[in-house]
Amino acid sequence: MASCTAHPETPAAASCSVCKKAGCDPCLPYDVDGAVACEACAALVDDRGRALGSAMLAFVAVGYLATLAIGYLVFRARPFVGGLAAVVAIALGRLLQVYVRAPTVTRRPDARRPG
Repeated sequence: MASCTAHPETPAAASCSVCKKAGCDPCLPYDVDGAVACEACAALVDDRGRALGSAMLAFVAVGYLATLAIGYLVFRARPFVGGLAAVVAIALGRLLQVYVRAPTVTRRPDARRPG
């Protein structure tokens, strides 16, 4: 049986799903999409997920502005252009949410603090 990477005297409960290092329960306090993870890897995945969310928001904003510009040129600045651009941006945002999902990082309720 493998031992914990941080605590060699303790048997490993599992391996981190991200870095694959063996760890005891206190060393693997997080779940990343349902798989155990160490604190460093969970923080890294969480940061990447937040960056992905920011990028998606920026993409939707650019989509809104592009639709607004195209609508302005095609429809000669009629009143419905702003509403059309908003509908397109909302649809683009929903499509991104369906097809591009950020990983879920949660603290395991049974995880004990290393001590």
